Amino acid sequence: MLWALNERRNEMADAGKVEQLRDEVIGIRPVYSETGNATDIILKDGRVVRERRVLNSVVKALAASYAIDLKAQRRNLREKLGRKGVLPFYLGEGRVFVPLKMRQAVTEGDSVYGYIDMSYMGQPRAGTGRECLIPLANGSELQVLSAQSTVLGAQHSGWAALAALEPNKGDGDARQEQVMEAAQILAAAMVEIIEQLKRIELSLVE
Repeated sequence: MLWALNERRNEMADAGKVEQLRDEVIGIRPVYSETGNATDIILKDGRVVRERRVLNSVVKALAASYAIDLKAQRRNLREKLGRKGVLPFYLGEGRVFVPLKMRQAVTEGDSVYGYIDMSYMGQPRAGTGRECLIPLANGSELQVLSAQSTVLGAQHSGWAALAALEPNKGDGDARQEQVMEAAQILAAAMVEIIEQLKRIELSLVE
């Protein structure tokens, strides 16, 4: 089940508005509700608030509440990072939300990626198959439809986006250390995958 575990759901969840909660938001994920596509907002204190709007509308509203032009920011990031596809987005003050696959699409055009503030993400743990478990700083645990190496790659992109958009922000050594740690774990994961492929190949030969 693709949910944050141990979450405390707001009694007035369906009345939630991301603009009112903007400083408390650490995650946004697409969900299917009784009325169709909706969005869950994960908050610092562990609550999860339901938005009736679809994920793209919620992301745009959150950015607009900080007077951020997402289209301009994405163009800037594509140029600086040399990447296309789904990109992180930045809200200022070190808040970078990285994209992670959180559900399977039911119909064409459904959003499958949600976003998590990378500063609230713990070390991802491999799950079964291509799933991964991510502990959050609020005590919840999020299951995503991505391998551990993919999550680490998303975090690396987040650090690169932060470096591009906040080049003069302090604590650069700490950031570099986190990036190096992520790179080491990613390398270890790749080694493990290679070893598994070798074992499969040997078993087929035998």
